[in-house]
Amino acid sequence: MFFVAKFGGSSLANAAQFKKVKDIVLGDDRRRLVVVSALGKRNKDDSKITDLLYLLHAHTRYSVPGDNIFNMIKERYLEVKRELKLKFDVEAEFDEIAKRLTKDVLVDYIVSRGEYITAKIMAEYLGFTFVDAKDVIVFGYDGLIDQEKTSQLIEANFRKYGKIVIPGFYGAYPNGVIKLLSRGGSDITGSLAAKAITASMYENWT
Repeated sequence: MFFVAKFGGSSLANAAQFKKVKDIVLGDDRRRLVVVSALGKRNKDDSKITDLLYLLHAHTRYSVPGDNIFNMIKERYLEVKRELKLKFDVEAEFDEIAKRLTKDVLVDYIVSRGEYITAKIMAEYLGFTFVDAKDVIVFGYDGLIDQEKTSQLIEANFRKYGKIVIPGFYGAYPNGVIKLLSRGGSDITGSLAAKAITASMYENWT
């Protein structure tokens, strides 16, 4: 029996929350597949990373300066990296995002970076393998998830690596273009993962 454990944004708001997640995951060796959302609010006056990324895209699309939003998002991740003493190159990831911030950038790409970077950090912190959702959550060109291919790819990666972290909330078309799931999409990712792994149970941690 294995557990697929999904952690929402409030479970990943800061380094202290990451430490709690690590205790939960490593506290039971059956928790071998972890799905994460983007960083959530640290307090009631804070903003979710996903909301900031949507705002950043809107600013970029309409040629409104968004440097303060970009830097705010970046600093949230740098803060987590520093406090957890990780090696993951946050700066390089944000340099890549900055290169792609043009009026034509797709909102799905920009918003997906919240889950993507969170999962990268979590994978290093847990000592698990990062598996990009774009490589395992498969959309057809009709916008629907190809559940058979998705199950095959998730299971293959799980069998290959044993312990993996997958970002929630997005997948990709066959051509590699990223597509977001609906809001709450990390739950869908977790459910798809649980269906793909034989003898597994789904845990939704909030």
